[in-house]
Amino acid sequence: MTSRYRPNEPTSPVPLDVLSLLMRSEEARVAEIVRQLSGGQRAALAVYCFARAHMRSLGLQIARHCEGRTLVAVGGPMGQTMADQVESGEAFDVGPYQHGKRKVTLARFAA
Repeated sequence: MTSRYRPNEPTSPVPLDVLSLLMRSEEARVAEIVRQLSGGQRAALAVYCFARAHMRSLGLQIARHCEGRTLVAVGGPMGQTMADQVESGEAFDVGPYQHGKRKVTLARFAA
C-alpha cells in the first residue's frame, strides 16, 4: 500500500540539519559551509531558499557563491533574477514603495 500523502513543496536539496545550521549562521560561516557543496547543489539550495520569503536573504548569500549560468540552469527565470541581484549588489527587499505606506488608524468616528 502506498502513501497518499504528497508534500506540495519541494524537499530541501541538503539535509535539514545543514539547512538549519545555515539559517542560524553568520555570513562567513554560510560561505564556509556552501563551499563544501557542488556547484549544482549550491545553486539548487540558493533557489530553494530564495523561493521562501523568510529565507530569501540566505538564498542570495548562497547565490554569491554560484556561477550565474548554473543559477539560470537550475532556477530558470528566478535563477536569472538571483544572478542579476548578486551582480548588481542590490538588496532583495529594497523597493520604491516602502516609504509610501499609510499609517494604520483606529476608529475615527467613535460615537
